[in-house]
Amino acid sequence: MNMLSARVAPPFLLAVLTVAAAAVVPSAALAQADGGRVPSFAVDPTWPKTLPETWTWRQPEARQSDVLGINADAQDHVWVTTRGEIAEYDPQGNLLQVWSPRSANPGFTTIHGLFLDHNGFLWTTAREQHQVLKFTRDGRLVLSIGKFNETAGSNDAERMGRPAEVYVDPQTNELFVADGYTNRRVVVYDAATGRYLRHWGAYGNRPDDNARNRPSDTDPSPAPAFAVPHGITGSRDGFIYLADRTNSRVQVFERSGKFVRERVIRPGTGGAFSVALSPDPQQEFVYVPDGTQHRIWILRRRDMEVVGQFSREGRQPGELGRPHNITVDTRGNIYVSEADPGRRAQKFTPRGVAGR
Repeated sequence: MNMLSARVAPPFLLAVLTVAAAAVVPSAALAQADGGRVPSFAVDPTWPKTLPETWTWRQPEARQSDVLGINADAQDHVWVTTRGEIAEYDPQGNLLQVWSPRSANPGFTTIHGLFLDHNGFLWTTAREQHQVLKFTRDGRLVLSIGKFNETAGSNDAERMGRPAEVYVDPQTNELFVADGYTNRRVVVYDAATGRYLRHWGAYGNRPDDNARNRPSDTDPSPAPAFAVPHGITGSRDGFIYLADRTNSRVQVFERSGKFVRERVIRPGTGGAFSVALSPDPQQEFVYVPDGTQHRIWILRRRDMEVVGQFSREGRQPGELGRPHNITVDTRGNIYVSEADPGRRAQKFTPRGVAGR
């Protein structure tokens, strides 16, 4: 583990937060619904309290500051990754530790996606090296899945294709991988051993890397193949939710890969970057970041209907610039990571549910 010293957010940012805290809370103001129940949220401009000394957020030309993964664990600690380092924050937003997956292999480049499993292991991907990585909380690599720098298409059991996000089911200890930027599938492994178990493509079918993977001018119907299976999570009642980023849709499956339903969030591309569920007993709501329209969509889980949204494009607290990943803690706080141009992470706190 490489512990790095922390620094307080820069003065210009603190000034922005101080001036804007009362006035700029678009998340609460912009939440909408087609009647019924819908949660609303407000930005917490004080989170996080510090950044690692080597991190720079919100700098237009600081590519290394893209925030490409975020996850809240069972203790409400929030883990954040840039392209090379991982930081842990306590529930109050205090920085606890920073370490680099590259200490295990300097050849790892883009560190993408995060998940803390029920056994306390941290999972991420070395995206460009086509591997999924399992670490202890303090940064010791214990398992790598996939062949370093090798890919072989969406029906290969041992090789992945630029995997994006991962989810470990606490009931089965199975690892579900959104695979990914090159491949067009969900692939499942034993989280203890890394043994391949199964895989599937869009609609639960066998992936076809030559199939149409997005709507076209001649055929606007939903594509029979995933374009960028980018975000993934699971529910307590055993369903897997896959965000097909380019196709602006979320598909729902049983753990076996049997297709259940689909929701196209909106027309156009880039509307479903990641996916998270509300923490209430029924997990009533689904949250989907739209990296092109710079907002968070709210869906009602029982029928996957879009019932609301919050935020908008911008650089002020509460506004978003390419929201990339999303996570929810046990208290219902939503954390969103932003790639280019936002290049930061933000916390949104719940303000109640309309319609009660």
